[in-house]
Amino acid sequence: MMKNKNSFGLYIHWPYCESKCPYCDFNSHINVPIDKKLWIEAYTNQLYEMRDHLQKYGLEHEGLNSIFFGGGTPSLMPLEIIDSVINLSFKIFNFSNNIEISLEANPSSYEIRKFLDLKKIGINRLSIGVQSLNDHNLKFLGRLHNLNDINNALDHASETFDNISTDLMYAFYGQDLNLWISELETFLQKYNLKHISLYQLTIEEGTKFFTDYKKGLITLIDNDEAYNFYSKTNKILNNYGFKRYEVSNYSKINFECKHNLNYWNSDNWIGIGPGAYGRIWKSRPDKQRIEYQNYKNPKTWLNKNVEKPNFEKINFLNCNDTDIDTLSMGLRLENGFEISKLINYDLIESKQYKKLEKQKIIFKKDGFLKLDKNYIIKLNSIINYLIDF
Repeated sequence: MMKNKNSFGLYIHWPYCESKCPYCDFNSHINVPIDKKLWIEAYTNQLYEMRDHLQKYGLEHEGLNSIFFGGGTPSLMPLEIIDSVINLSFKIFNFSNNIEISLEANPSSYEIRKFLDLKKIGINRLSIGVQSLNDHNLKFLGRLHNLNDINNALDHASETFDNISTDLMYAFYGQDLNLWISELETFLQKYNLKHISLYQLTIEEGTKFFTDYKKGLITLIDNDEAYNFYSKTNKILNNYGFKRYEVSNYSKINFECKHNLNYWNSDNWIGIGPGAYGRIWKSRPDKQRIEYQNYKNPKTWLNKNVEKPNFEKINFLNCNDTDIDTLSMGLRLENGFEISKLINYDLIESKQYKKLEKQKIIFKKDGFLKLDKNYIIKLNSIINYLIDF
């Protein structure tokens, strides 16, 4: 075994969806016919290239602790591609004990029929994009499924997987708070979920919702109303045994998403596929972080990676950028992050930090830096204040 254990994950991006949601600013594109052999070749080339880079920069690990198929809609991926990536990843990186292999899916009938096959080829955690709990709001969010589809998907998923997560959106234009609370309680009573990702709707530039917002067709709810949604939702989830471990993520005990924890803890992960990115640490004492960026356009990415691997950019991050990222990600976590992951400590020696510490908004405990839980809702403004020194 290697001397040091380093958390190490793999992210695979599948860029295609059945339709483009009006709020989505991810690297997603409408489904087109693809050549499965070429996609397998491109993913394969990038995996071998990353193996060589891990060896070159001395990253010591004991195998992947997580694989995450994201998108886009990765449940639309041909099974042969998913199977190929999982098998090759085991061959060249090995798996740690209790590896988490997640895949995102939507509640469509086509995807439901694949659940059992997905489990057979190694998927052990399913993340279902429910998004809303009534047909009216699903239509507003541009989703193709309805409440009946959601129920069918979760019924089938519950028969197949022990670890199910759902994505939900709330606190958006036209949503009724009391109805949402009622829907959420009914939902939690009905299904034995292990994890929930819960996002308040934001309007991102480049989306249809952004255009509609600029035209005055939709508006944002005010801060007080958003807080009411947040506080009441948080209380209900607590009542049903969910612990908030990150700003927007809740889980039952020991069911936190291992892959996302690699991001928030500023650990190591590699990213393959259109628009995917990865970050790894060089071996100590260098303590430098390297970022890998992929071409976003699916056709460009495919053409660049068939026959030989090719990343669009490989960046060697400077100490300041690395520390800002470590702090910005780590403070998202309810338990905070290890202070030793900072490189030069300037961020926690600044006047801004000392002022927040004096006000007991931020504090150190047992080698970790964390926010008081009552201030996590103000995370973005606190981080902006901290890094402006």
